[in-house]
Amino acid sequence: MGTEKWETQKVLGRDEVLRDIENRAQAYSERVVQDVKEMMNDYEVDMYRLILAVGKRYGLDTAYEIMSETVTDKRLKWLDQAQEWLVLEGTDLEKGLKLFISYFKPKEGDLKIIERTERKVVFRRKEFVNAITHTCGVLGLDIVDVNNKIYTRATNFMFEKINLKLKHVVLAYQDGWYDEMIEKAS
Repeated sequence: MGTEKWETQKVLGRDEVLRDIENRAQAYSERVVQDVKEMMNDYEVDMYRLILAVGKRYGLDTAYEIMSETVTDKRLKWLDQAQEWLVLEGTDLEKGLKLFISYFKPKEGDLKIIERTERKVVFRRKEFVNAITHTCGVLGLDIVDVNNKIYTRATNFMFEKINLKLKHVVLAYQDGWYDEMIEKAS
């Protein structure tokens, strides 16, 4: 594959990307990362279009709940696997934050604590891929609402599974950063 083709033609299809990923990654690492991000964005938009179609038939809250169940299944499977190495110590709030960080694995500087009290921890987290943000923009969905109906629900099931009386919520989103809170459940 010549550089002219690589620079002028978008890579299409998962199979093509995956077949030659190692060679292309070595030669064109930044472009490969960008193409994979674009593929992830396209996939996310397609997935949400399906959710919106289900929502038209059964109601959007039901569609979000169905999607949240798939996210929850994935996170609980991860939690089952992580139990072998995951060490959670301290208060429920400290354990919840440690679990959150262990799952999302933010890079240095991509998670900043804004406020910490006995009842809650508020933090800002950078979203690396931004596929959900892209999708919400394309489809005209509210990113905070989508996150709270799908993804925070899944995190809350993780807390519940290990008997943490906590609640996760997304407060805001701006310029690639989520403002989030983990608080003691009432």
